[in-house]
Amino acid sequence: MKVGIIGTAHMHIESYAKHLRALGVELFGAFDRNNSRLTAFCKKHDLQAFKDLNRLLESEIDTVLICSENAFHADYTVAAAMYGKHVIVEKPMALSILEADKMILACESAQVKLMVAHPVRFTKVMQELKEQVDRGNVGKVFAIDATNHGKNPGGWFTEADLSGGGAIIDHTIHMADIVNDLFQPEIESVFATSENWTEDTFVEDTGLLHIRFRNGLFMSLDTSWNRPKAYPVWGDASLSLITEKGYVHVDGFGKKGLRYSEASPIQFDYYEEDMDLRMLKAFQKAIDEDLPSPVPGEAGKFTVQLVAMAYASVVQKQLICWEDIK
Repeated sequence: MKVGIIGTAHMHIESYAKHLRALGVELFGAFDRNNSRLTAFCKKHDLQAFKDLNRLLESEIDTVLICSENAFHADYTVAAAMYGKHVIVEKPMALSILEADKMILACESAQVKLMVAHPVRFTKVMQELKEQVDRGNVGKVFAIDATNHGKNPGGWFTEADLSGGGAIIDHTIHMADIVNDLFQPEIESVFATSENWTEDTFVEDTGLLHIRFRNGLFMSLDTSWNRPKAYPVWGDASLSLITEKGYVHVDGFGKKGLRYSEASPIQFDYYEEDMDLRMLKAFQKAIDEDLPSPVPGEAGKFTVQLVAMAYASVVQKQLICWEDIK
C-alpha cells in the first residue's frame, strides 16, 4: 500500500499520517490546492509536495487519502478513480446524494475500492455492541437517542461553500453511520431544527434531528457544537438503545479519564486503542488482501441522504420524507 495524500485541510490528516506510518504504509507525497498549507504539511512530515494533482495521480501510488475541504471530495475521488487508484475519503463523503452517486459509479467503473472514513464504528465499544446486536442479545430495538457534541472547529468548517454546513453535516454523520452499521435501516422521514448561537459564524452550531425508519424504529439526534473553547474538540459520540430487553448506553470514545491542568483546563486521557488506527488497519487489510471495502460508498451515501433530508427540513420548516428528495 503506497498512499498519496490529496488535501491537508481536515484536522484528521495529522492522526491518519501518524497511524499510517506506524502501520508501515509508505506516504509518497501530497497535493493541496493551498500552496502554503501544502508546503507546511510536507515539510513537517518530510513528504514530496505536488502542486499538480495529475502528477501525483500519475505516480506509483496505489491509494489516495482525501482530507480536503468537503466541497472537493467528489471531484478528487472521481479524478483518482480515473487513474485507477483506491480511494479513502474523509467524512462526509459528499455534499449531495448526486455527488455520492457519482463517486460510487466512478470507483465501480474503474474497479477500485472506495472507503469512507467513519472511524467511530471501529471503536472497541461499538464493535462489541455490533456483536451483541448481531447475536440477537439486545433484542428488538424500539428507539434510539444519540448525541455527538463538540466545540466549534472554526476555519473552513464554518464556511458553507467549503463545508456544506455547520454542526448538522459535521456531527450527524458519525452517529448515522453507527445506526446504519448496526441495523441497516431505510430512512422514512426526518424533521430537523437548527440554531446559530456563535458570533460571527454563518452556519448552524446547534442541530436536533428526529428520524423515522421504515422498520418502525425512530431516533433523536443532538448534533451540536455546544462545548466551550477550553473543551476538547470532541465531547461525545453516544448512543442509547431502548429495547425489549432493557436499555443500552455506549459512548464511541470508549474508556477515558478527565484531567485538569493549568496549561489546559480540560483534557481526556483515552485507555483504548485509537479509533483512527483501528479504522486504518481495516482499510490497509482491504487493500493489501483485496477484500471488500469495510466502509463502502453506499454506507457513506446513507449518511449523506440523512443530512440532505435534515437540511431540507430546516429550510422548509417541515417533516421531509425520503420521496420528497430522491
